[in-house]
Amino acid sequence: MLEYTDKIITISIVTINYNNRDGLLKTITSVVTQSYCNIEYIVIDGGSTDGSVDVIKEHENKITYWVSEPDRGIYHAMNKGVERATGDYCLFLNSGDSLICNTILEDISHELISGEDVVFGLLQCYPSGKFGYTDIHLPLTLLDFFKLSPIPHPASFIKRSLFQTFKYDETLKIVSDWKFFLQVLALNGGTCKKVEKPITLFEEQGLSSDLEICDKERLFVLKDLLPKTIFADYFKFAYQMDYREGNYETFFTRLHKYKYSKIVYVMSVMFVRVVSIFKKSARFAREYPLS
Repeated sequence: MLEYTDKIITISIVTINYNNRDGLLKTITSVVTQSYCNIEYIVIDGGSTDGSVDVIKEHENKITYWVSEPDRGIYHAMNKGVERATGDYCLFLNSGDSLICNTILEDISHELISGEDVVFGLLQCYPSGKFGYTDIHLPLTLLDFFKLSPIPHPASFIKRSLFQTFKYDETLKIVSDWKFFLQVLALNGGTCKKVEKPITLFEEQGLSSDLEICDKERLFVLKDLLPKTIFADYFKFAYQMDYREGNYETFFTRLHKYKYSKIVYVMSVMFVRVVSIFKKSARFAREYPLS
């Protein structure tokens, strides 16, 4: 772990945008009004035609680098931003999201001095106002990644040097950041620290809310990265059934492939879990009878 004592931390903020002029304006405003001075700001626009470029040009004197050109998706845009970054840590703040207040980077910079690979805080969701990731406890384990996405990407400061080894997987639509954290923290012994304060105001919309796509992509990633026996544990945990190589396209995973199946899928999983509870209760009653 690098030693950051007596060093002023440079934070590289990467904002990606495509045809979200109003959201981009909100995001840029929250960055350029920060009290912390050691910021490198990078904006990657995907060739917007809605006036987003005009917003960028209005704040050009506060932006370190920007480009507006077609890209191959959000993770390709993020990788382009990383290639331009030179700071100690990167924060990915997509258009529509904003920093919680204009002193938060100054506050969080003190937390970065200890040099963990990832330092993350809380998300406040908009418009609900709810705080996310309040129940995450360290150290993170592989089981945490099995159950959910334990790291809030828009509220995470990631050591830039990590991207020399790991990039965002551009073949994935929405879980590439989860895969990145899985590789860094769970599979390669990276260090992390949680800060108990909100960092980012997160817009509760968009592709990342599609749980069906998330599940399908996560299954693909885990099957690719994990040893077969550990993947079998995940399959049993997630689907409450044994995994067999010849049975990969099971009833549940097949249902995921069809848009009309979401309700059926949820009901099926609930049914299996209820049955498993009764089975466990019955087994307990047989082993420990009342009389």
